[in-house]
Amino acid sequence: MLYGVGDYPQAADRLVPLLADGLRHIDPDRPHAPIPAGLYLSCLAELKDPIAIPVITDTLTWAGRHQSWTVVASALEALATFGRAAESAHTLIRPLTNAPDDTVRAAARAALDALTGRQELRPARSTPENGHAQEPPR
Repeated sequence: MLYGVGDYPQAADRLVPLLADGLRHIDPDRPHAPIPAGLYLSCLAELKDPIAIPVITDTLTWAGRHQSWTVVASALEALATFGRAAESAHTLIRPLTNAPDDTVRAAARAALDALTGRQELRPARSTPENGHAQEPPR
């Protein structure tokens, strides 16, 4: 059922609640079983319907609380596909630019860029001294 969901944007009002229900059953200790949370999130993004944004932001909040970084990164990527339509998520995304996970920090910056319409920044670099990503010099 999940593959090809993006081919049915006219059914978003029926599909989004089904996908949201699947996300509610994700185990934070096993976010990839039996169906990966990232698959649900990418399906929500494929629908390109703004009614999916609150589902994605709820998942982002839940995953952040559980420090399920792969789910957080997937949620950020899904939000980025909505661009400016997801601007309401800005306050949830901004703190994640300082998350302890490199992938999440990069995904948060990319999502913020997409939400504000800015060009994508170059990838962040981590330094052994601080373990935090640094913006490349311009």
